[in-house]
Amino acid sequence: MCSKLHTCCIAFAILLLLALPALSAEPAKRSYTLAVVPNQPAITLHKNWTPFVQYLSKQLGVEIELKLYDKIDVFLSETQKGAADLIYSAPNMFYLAYQKQKYVPLVRSSHPLQGQVFVRKDSPYLKVSDLKGKTIASVGPRSICSVITRHALLTGQGAIDYNSTFSGSTINVAKSVLLGKVDAGVTLDTSVINDAPEMLSEFRVILRTEKIAPHPLAAHPRVPKKLQDAVTRAVLALDQSEEGRRMLKDVKLVDPIKANFKRDYSFFAKVDLEGPRQQAK
Repeated sequence: MCSKLHTCCIAFAILLLLALPALSAEPAKRSYTLAVVPNQPAITLHKNWTPFVQYLSKQLGVEIELKLYDKIDVFLSETQKGAADLIYSAPNMFYLAYQKQKYVPLVRSSHPLQGQVFVRKDSPYLKVSDLKGKTIASVGPRSICSVITRHALLTGQGAIDYNSTFSGSTINVAKSVLLGKVDAGVTLDTSVINDAPEMLSEFRVILRTEKIAPHPLAAHPRVPKKLQDAVTRAVLALDQSEEGRRMLKDVKLVDPIKANFKRDYSFFAKVDLEGPRQQAK
């Protein structure tokens, strides 16, 4: 009797030991957040990004939750804290998040970004040096066009000091230049084409910056490498169908390619990402 009881106790102990790893192991994470930079109204972002998020969720077999923000400052704060598992952000904002959290860039559009400085067609300013001490309008101090163009104006050949003013949108920048409220404006080279095409004939470009890699879709290091790779494959696969390409266009990942930090974003190590604290008076 004692022998049987002893054998049963040993068998129970073995079973308990075998079960302990399963009992103590944390369940696999099945839900992840994707934070998107608030470069459009939230209702527009929700409309454009929801199909993309639903597609990723289905392909990855996990729930992806879309996270939207009303203000850039909140988005910057949250991403630098590592609050989101996945982020889609402007290159300069991604770099700030990388500095704090080491987010990994996964995919990006293959279409580069380029900043430009433009004046009215009848303006007396013909070259960058003519704008020394003048007032130049941009969307905002942290917009990517402002950051890369400011870097070119302050560090490039014929670098100048100038006064900054912020207009809030590409259209407002263009209007400020057109109405003579400022001496020049700063935008991305495609922005006026997309947002204010009727004004194109009224302007003359006097500076174009070097081209840089556009907004990446990036993952926090805590996201398993296997899942990071799956995200990359899923996004690249969208480019194989007409419906997928429409989805990529809506989220500005047209003609996607794999992103590489050193090749694409190490440029920002030499750029002043903070910029002017106050608007010119």
